[in-house]
Amino acid sequence: MAAPPSITIVGPGRLGRSVAGSLRRAGWAVTTVGRGEEAPKGASLIWLTVPDHAVAARARTLPPGALVLHSAGSLGPEVLAPHRGAVLHPLMTFPHPEGAFVPCTASGHPEALVAAHEVAAALGWRVLGEVHDRARYHAAACMASGHIAACFADASVIFASATGVSEAEARRTLEPLAAATLARVVVAGSAAITGPAARGDEATIAAHRAVLPADSLALYDAGTRTIKKLQGG
Repeated sequence: MAAPPSITIVGPGRLGRSVAGSLRRAGWAVTTVGRGEEAPKGASLIWLTVPDHAVAARARTLPPGALVLHSAGSLGPEVLAPHRGAVLHPLMTFPHPEGAFVPCTASGHPEALVAAHEVAAALGWRVLGEVHDRARYHAAACMASGHIAACFADASVIFASATGVSEAEARRTLEPLAAATLARVVVAGSAAITGPAARGDEATIAAHRAVLPADSLALYDAGTRTIKKLQGG
């Protein structure tokens, strides 16, 4: 019987723990390496799931000869030199629901890229292709995740202060609205955006601006400008 594919995962944080469990369930032999520990000599495939700022330094500690992957969306494969390296970046937050659709991108050394595709296939991820403008790509991913989350969190605080409910209840109350809006935008693009900025209701916008605190106002104004731009205003 052939030996199962093996991988060493360095940095068992949220991403590392999640993919380690999924790969084990897929039949892979998985070794995890924590902070301050060394990757085993003789490892043939190593996946760095450490923070972006730690990738280059951690790569320099790895034994020679292995194929090396990292998942820092802001960095290219060159930070893994002199190893044969590739980027395997999932467009997903972790942990995520089992079976969720996970698109990802992969680029790098041809041999490491083959390994990245094999790992993605074992995880059930869909590889979309390579990244040609990494800063622009990563900015878009951050806008679609962290920036939306920050806007929702701030809206929940404002809603709670306006209604007297807890912030947790505010998040639960606003979730159907946010989810339905995003679902419509996925299908119809910016044409699905509604609200006073989309319809040019300057009186309502002025009323909103009059009651928002300064930090929320900056976010509101940025959103208003973006909606007007997308609507051709």
